[in-house]
Amino acid sequence: MRPPRRGDRIAFDNRQGVVVLEFGQPQVTIAIVFGVLALAIAVLALVIATHAKEDIPYEDVSRKGYRFRRPWLAFLTALLVLTVGTSFLLLPYASGGRPATVVKVSGGQFYWTIDPAVLPAHEKIAFDVTSVDVNHGFGVYDPDGRLIGSVQAMPGYVNDLRLTFDKVGEYRIRCFEYCGLSHHNMIASFRVEEGRE
Repeated sequence: MRPPRRGDRIAFDNRQGVVVLEFGQPQVTIAIVFGVLALAIAVLALVIATHAKEDIPYEDVSRKGYRFRRPWLAFLTALLVLTVGTSFLLLPYASGGRPATVVKVSGGQFYWTIDPAVLPAHEKIAFDVTSVDVNHGFGVYDPDGRLIGSVQAMPGYVNDLRLTFDKVGEYRIRCFEYCGLSHHNMIASFRVEEGRE
């Protein structure tokens, strides 16, 4: 499998349903910001190094340094609050009550059971995923073959995955975790249809 490239589409679930992002948009922005900061620090270090022709008494350096500490701390605190606050808005946290449609999923060597196997489009769906034997990786692919959600299937635990399907068609399920000799055959599917009640 090739590594992701700019232009690849990545999907994840959020409060409004499946959102598709172009790979590279947030990563390029973050790379530019960090690149500019690194360049600014390098230029500052170069300026300081070229102007440091003589020894300066420690008291002078510490006085200027202590004057700079509070604004620097305020800047870093504001940057931290902005970054964390933005991440809370962008991450796909679960919201609201339990969806009306709950799909029971169980994995075993080397099969998936899915009940029900026909799901409604444009509604939030909760997948209750577990395993009867060993750990499995439950991965859901849309009709175009894109991964849109995944969760661990573990014996003795029920993990919750919530998705909204906006495309009608057949969705495939594949196992993400090597679980034995026939792991590659651990494939199942379900259908999403309009107007299902």
